[in-house]
Amino acid sequence: MRDGAAGAGTPATGRRLRLDLSYLGTFFEGWQAQDAVRDGGASPRTVQATLEGALSRMHGLPMRIHAASRTDAGVHADGQVAHLDVPPGAPVIPPEGLRRGLNALLPWDVRVVAAVEAPPLWHARFDALGKRYVYRLRRGFHLPPFEGLRETLASPRLDVKAMRAAADRLVGRHDFGPFGLAGSPRKTTVRTLVRLDVEEDGPLVVVTAVGNGFLRGMVRRLVGTLLEAGLGRIDPGTARQTPGPTAPARGLTLANVFYPAG
Repeated sequence: MRDGAAGAGTPATGRRLRLDLSYLGTFFEGWQAQDAVRDGGASPRTVQATLEGALSRMHGLPMRIHAASRTDAGVHADGQVAHLDVPPGAPVIPPEGLRRGLNALLPWDVRVVAAVEAPPLWHARFDALGKRYVYRLRRGFHLPPFEGLRETLASPRLDVKAMRAAADRLVGRHDFGPFGLAGSPRKTTVRTLVRLDVEEDGPLVVVTAVGNGFLRGMVRRLVGTLLEAGLGRIDPGTARQTPGPTAPARGLTLANVFYPAG
C-alpha cells in the first residue's frame, strides 16, 4: 500500500486541482494503489492507479492523486473527491480540458465528473467535514443483471421496522471500534454518526449513513447489524453491543463528501 498523508502541502509553484469522481467498484481492488505481487505478477487494478496512469499520460511525468476516502475493493462512488498537484514545468491544462481528456483515456467504469482549481493547501481528505454513504439491499430471490451490480440480495422477510429501531440505537457519538475492520490505522475509534436512515423503495431497502468520519468497514458492519435486527436474530435495543457481520461490498456507495462552504 502506498497512499498516506503525503500531499498535505504543495510545491511553492504549481497548481492544486480538485477532481470529483464517480466509479463502479465491482472490477477494482479498491481505491488505493498497491505494489505488484511477487514473482512478476501484475499490480492489482485500483482506482488510484488507473487515474494516475491517465494523468501521467496527459502530463508526460508521474502524477499522484489523493482521495477523501480510500474505498475498499468492490465499493462504488457517486461523489468521491480527490486532489492532485501539477508540478512546475508540466503542461498547463485547463480544468475542463483535463476532465475531458481524462474521460477519453479512462476505462468505462470510472469518470471525472468535475475538475476545478483548488487553494494551494486545500486537502481532499483532511478538509472533509463528513461523508454520506448509501447501501442498497434488494429483497427477493435474485439480483437484476445491471442494477444488481450495486445492490446486495436480502431476504424478502426483512423487518424494516426492527431495522429502524436498531438504527436509532446506533446514531450519536460513540466508540465504534467493534464496527471497524481489525488492523486499520486510527488514532481514535470514537465517531459521530449523524444519521442512519432505513427507507423502502419497492423491493429496495436503502440505508443511508451520514457522519463526521467512518472507520474502515464501519458502514458495512452497521448494515450487517441492521440486517441481523431485520431478520430477528438480535434485539434492536442491543444493536450497539452486538455488531453483526460485515455486509458485502457490492451494495455500498460513497455518495457525498462534505466540505466547508465557500
